[in-house]
Amino acid sequence: MDKKEIRRNQILNAPILPLLIKTAIPTIIGMLVTMIYNLTDTYFIGKLSNVSMTASIGIVFSFVSFIQAIGFWFGYGSGNRMSISLGNKDEDKARILSSTAILLSILTGFIIMVICLPFTETLARLLGASASESLLRYTKEYLFPILLSVPFSIYGVTLYNQLRLCGNVRDGMIGLLIGMIANMILDPLFIFTFKMGFIGAGWATLIGQILGSIALTILSFYHGNIPASLKHFKLKKEYIYHILAGGSPNFSRQSITSFAVILLNIIASKYGEDIIAALSISSKIASLVYMIMIGLGQGFQPICAMNYGAKKYDRVKKALNYTITIGTVFLIIAAVITGIYAKYFLGLLSNNEIVINNGIIMLRLQCIVFPLMAFYSVSSMYLQNTGNYMKALLVSISRQGIFFIPLIIILPFFIGHTAIYVVQSVSDILSFIMALLIMKKHPVQDYA
Repeated sequence: MDKKEIRRNQILNAPILPLLIKTAIPTIIGMLVTMIYNLTDTYFIGKLSNVSMTASIGIVFSFVSFIQAIGFWFGYGSGNRMSISLGNKDEDKARILSSTAILLSILTGFIIMVICLPFTETLARLLGASASESLLRYTKEYLFPILLSVPFSIYGVTLYNQLRLCGNVRDGMIGLLIGMIANMILDPLFIFTFKMGFIGAGWATLIGQILGSIALTILSFYHGNIPASLKHFKLKKEYIYHILAGGSPNFSRQSITSFAVILLNIIASKYGEDIIAALSISSKIASLVYMIMIGLGQGFQPICAMNYGAKKYDRVKKALNYTITIGTVFLIIAAVITGIYAKYFLGLLSNNEIVINNGIIMLRLQCIVFPLMAFYSVSSMYLQNTGNYMKALLVSISRQGIFFIPLIIILPFFIGHTAIYVVQSVSDILSFIMALLIMKKHPVQDYA
């Protein structure tokens, strides 16, 4: 029995709770790696004690988040359907889906890079870097190496998700970890040792993305994975549909989140760089907690997709309930710890007292609604992995699209800059209610 079949049998027959823990631990590590990737530059640049530099990292992060969203789009769409195909013992279809998504990721990455490189200043302004000349200058400088990394970023995220959704979360995590370690080593080396300063962080990120992509490619040829290859691609309607429609909830959620952050930065720029910097560091700490929850949910996804493909709906329901319960308990604990030690965590990313004090308020308001996010995030994943793309899309875009964007436009007219502090928490409560209503109309037992 080859490794693919062994992995398939485990996902379809092993006890659910130990299986969920086994698949979730590497995905949680993978999400932590991604977040540490994003935090590394902020941490080392924070040591330079320049508010404009710290704020520029937060501004560029909204663009990085959009680029990653494209990788999740292709990776989730192909990986989810690859997993269902493997559940049906159709390996040929899984190979076609993999090659087609990889081709799309490479082409898209190069197109974005070529289009954006000549217009870094325009892009910086669109992202919300117009609060001051220094903020605009630093944002433009940092964008250049980040734009060069775009093809590697989209390709790497696509391949990582294919590996993960087909059950080999370990190899995906190792590939990300190699890129992150390279970035963490090169950041202080470039910034301080080689005296490159602020821009050194951008070049460290570029090299980390390249090394991570190479590692993921090599790992895909081992351990029973579907190898990264272009030779099986087929640009047929069926495969394009599954990739684009299947990954649309992830792309929509993250791209809308990116747009929401850009809009928030533009509105916050009216109140100064300190507010933008506080938003940057508080949102990254909140995201670190939330990404652990997403990692748990990603451990649930291959179990859900493959058992759904094999028509083992009782196992789907059991995995869903375990994931939501564990996630809620974790987020309650995380909310208490993060709220109590908010000042310490924020102090790791900034030395500015005003920035830290503003960040404490923002972060503690987020902690209040953390426990609701387990049900919200896992319900979207469940709907997506069972083929309910439109309902999954609706849940996915509700948090930042349906609620956050209208609220951040409307609330400042009534409560001024206080809107910047409360808008995410209000949006989270409303999106949880929407997810609850949709799931009540679409329970797992509908399949039984």
